[in-house]
Amino acid sequence: LKDETVCTKELHTQYRSLLGQINWLQSRTQFQSCYLFSRCASASANPTIGDVRDLNKLARKIRQEVVMLRFWPLRGEKVRIVGYPDAAYRNNKDGSSQRGQTIFLAETRQNGKLDGRGSLVDYESQKIKRTVLSTTVSELYAFMKCYGTCQFLRGLWMDISGTVADIHMRTDANNLVTTASTTHLPEQKETIHMINQLRTEACSGSIDDLAHVVSADCLADCLTKNSAKPDALVKAVNTGVLPNVDRHPPFREMMKNRHKAYVGQPNGEEWSTESDSDVLIAWMVYNLKDVTDILTFLGMPVRQRISYYLSNLTI
Repeated sequence: LKDETVCTKELHTQYRSLLGQINWLQSRTQFQSCYLFSRCASASANPTIGDVRDLNKLARKIRQEVVMLRFWPLRGEKVRIVGYPDAAYRNNKDGSSQRGQTIFLAETRQNGKLDGRGSLVDYESQKIKRTVLSTTVSELYAFMKCYGTCQFLRGLWMDISGTVADIHMRTDANNLVTTASTTHLPEQKETIHMINQLRTEACSGSIDDLAHVVSADCLADCLTKNSAKPDALVKAVNTGVLPNVDRHPPFREMMKNRHKAYVGQPNGEEWSTESDSDVLIAWMVYNLKDVTDILTFLGMPVRQRISYYLSNLTI
């Protein structure tokens, strides 16, 4: 039979029966099969012989490859939630876009170490049902969905442990990281809303850390496309090691005293300040125009601090 042939009623029933069994598996432990299951589930309304072959291939793959979901002990009094969102723009056979996410409960960041330790607590792969016009929009949509799930998990962890876990986001879309610190707005209204929401959450501190990772270290890459292999994700679950999760400095490290862009005066000397906020106010005074008209900066009220700093300069 050809792949385009529509299934009979009996074959359609068997298709949905096997699909339901795999659904129970992939939602519990078989995280590496999320993408293939999502594609087979999208065709469950009117499957063809080609869809039947894909579902049989998925069933054989689950039987042959033994994959276990492991949970590792985490050291330290406080933990963090690390989210890996990813998206593929119109990469499916039907021309639709796919989004995926993996969320880990990990140990806090340690200085000098690129890798981290964590356990996979949530994963998902779904077709993007909204109309997206570019790769950036699809990545942004997947990012906000993953961040919303991280907030939900943070609330659950707060009820369990009584502590607040930081949210660290890692994405292979570098333009999302740069967009969070710019003021450029696109033309599509829905995209404007999502970008403003991203900037608000990043600047207010709800997203404690935001960084770019290469596609090889983006553990959600295999949940969005058929060409990506799940080896990196399976290895991270089996070993509890998140590769290069802390390769880049913290998102707000530019506020620290050691950042040259915020501690240097125009003449090359350094300010003698007692706190990081004083460094920020000094940088604003020397580098921004009409600094006395600024009320807030990065979600922090700075009007009174600027006036106090200028009065000390006058004295």
